[in-house]
Amino acid sequence: MGAIKAAVGDAVLTAMWVFSASTLGALTSVIASAIGVQGMAALFITTVLIFLLVTAFGAAGAVGGALAIVEVMPMQYKHMLGGPSLKVDLQTGALAEGVLTFIITFAVLFIVLKGPRSPLLKTWLISLSTVVMIVTGSSYTGPSMNPANVSTAT
Repeated sequence: MGAIKAAVGDAVLTAMWVFSASTLGALTSVIASAIGVQGMAALFITTVLIFLLVTAFGAAGAVGGALAIVEVMPMQYKHMLGGPSLKVDLQTGALAEGVLTFIITFAVLFIVLKGPRSPLLKTWLISLSTVVMIVTGSSYTGPSMNPANVSTAT
């Protein structure tokens, strides 16, 4: 039953995102005409609206995902669901995460732009890069806090 609730929740959030994102152009137009701006100012309005949507859905998605995984994870594996924890001092952790974020972002960009033509091979290389960065970062902050988890998902 928990898996069904999680799937329904995911479907609802996805539908809400698609609906909200589809209204951005119209909403920007309404706001821009209401305050009497156009051109670059309208792009600023769109940027603010996207920021608000991503912030709202990021919070909702994080909460929904956390609740869903607790529901569907078998009991013998629940001990693996611990949250992120800094395993080194703050400066070392921040530096490690900054470097790892740069490396994974650069690797994905390089693979997408200059990598093999095969989409399957590109996906494999991105997956491999992600795993390498997660394993590398796990001794600093644990894999759940490592930005490599998020970098390839966006």
